[in-house]
Amino acid sequence: MEKEIVLQNEWLWNRLKSFSPDEEMGRSFSQKLAREENWSPAFTERAIEEYKKFIYLCCTLPDGASPSRIVDKVWHMHLLYTQNYWEEFCPNILRFRLHHYPSKWGSEEKQKHKLWFDNTLKHYQEIFGQPPADIWIHKKERRNPKMNLLTMISAVGLLLTLSSCSDGIGNVSALFLFIFLISWLFGRNKDAESQNKGQNGNDGGSGSCGGGNSSGCSSSCGSSCGGGCGGCGGGD
Repeated sequence: MEKEIVLQNEWLWNRLKSFSPDEEMGRSFSQKLAREENWSPAFTERAIEEYKKFIYLCCTLPDGASPSRIVDKVWHMHLLYTQNYWEEFCPNILRFRLHHYPSKWGSEEKQKHKLWFDNTLKHYQEIFGQPPADIWIHKKERRNPKMNLLTMISAVGLLLTLSSCSDGIGNVSALFLFIFLISWLFGRNKDAESQNKGQNGNDGGSGSCGGGNSSGCSSSCGSSCGGGCGGCGGGD
């Protein structure tokens, strides 16, 4: 449930709450988003509501805000509907042109935007209450976990085969081969976690927007995110 507080810009939040992508762009918006991201209709609806909260934070926080990976997916989809985004949403709802720019890579940028995202969560909690973890906080993912499992099973099978039909030297060789395969798989999982870490919003890997003030979105940020796709709000 949304936290009952005095909003910095109640007029802006009321406009965002009344904004319905499906009503403005047709039912195809949420259906397309759900289909492309493999989300349920209920989860898609919740993600859209969190997108509105993110946009509010973009427009009211002095230093802007950074979205989670899930929220950024909604933002990307909205940007595809260019006519609505630029001719309706920005001028009539935000009363500001909110841009989304490509990101810059590098550990320094990544760390900076991780701090930015942490600050976003802090202000989110102050304004809206506890953010839903399944949308804002993501667990580390591994790339192709099923394939890794199959590789592990194959390695064990190879070890058992070699052990059953070889002498002591062969058993030692098989053991070293097994250790090598385990180390290799562990390294692949760590690399996959590191790459996915940059895609999760809590590691600053999504887009971000510039800060605003109580009268609406009104300033720009100096750079884009350190991973994934970046963006910031800049007025025209």
